[in-house]
Amino acid sequence: MYDLTNAHPEWQRIQREIAECTECCSRWCGAVDQPLKFGEIPPPPSEISVLFVGVAPTPINGKNKGSHFYSSVKDPLRVGLFRLLGKMFRVPLLGLDLENGNRAFHELRCFFVHSTKVRPIKESAPPHETIRSCVFRHCKAEILFLRPRAICFLGMNNAKPAAEALFEKDFGLGPSQNAVNGWTGQVAVVHQPIPRLRRWEGHTAEVLEQLWKKEQP
Repeated sequence: MYDLTNAHPEWQRIQREIAECTECCSRWCGAVDQPLKFGEIPPPPSEISVLFVGVAPTPINGKNKGSHFYSSVKDPLRVGLFRLLGKMFRVPLLGLDLENGNRAFHELRCFFVHSTKVRPIKESAPPHETIRSCVFRHCKAEILFLRPRAICFLGMNNAKPAAEALFEKDFGLGPSQNAVNGWTGQVAVVHQPIPRLRRWEGHTAEVLEQLWKKEQP
């Protein structure tokens, strides 16, 4: 768990609302459970170039037992993204412990959140209805507070519905300018850079490079 004592009060409020929310677990009780607890996600860096948005923590009944990007250095999405960013920026990200890995990731002006704040029980992702509901209820509030220069949704099958629901449009294969409730910036949806999807890694890297170029002032 992360210490949020010195985090911005608004970030604390958002994370506390996530921890106390019971809507998804009540509406989709057979599909999801165990909302993210207060302090499961660390305080964000003061400036964010690219906010990465995943789908949800890993399935409770799966081999990773509900762990996620900020709770395990073995998280497949963390490993894949760190490998990709390490190549792009020529910085060592893999092989670091959780604290130092987070620090190096944040020093690149990156941050990560889940579009859905509950864990699927046994499926690889929550139902799309759950994803759409949670992205509006909680992830949207995080985005409006964090105000990143760009957003990258990780997952063409399950993160894409979150992006399309939030921005009310279809997303293609490259970044595009988007806006929601006063936030404006580049948004892209890419394939997850995880080992079983390595054939898509080149495209994901290309899109990320475009995002970094476009976000520069």
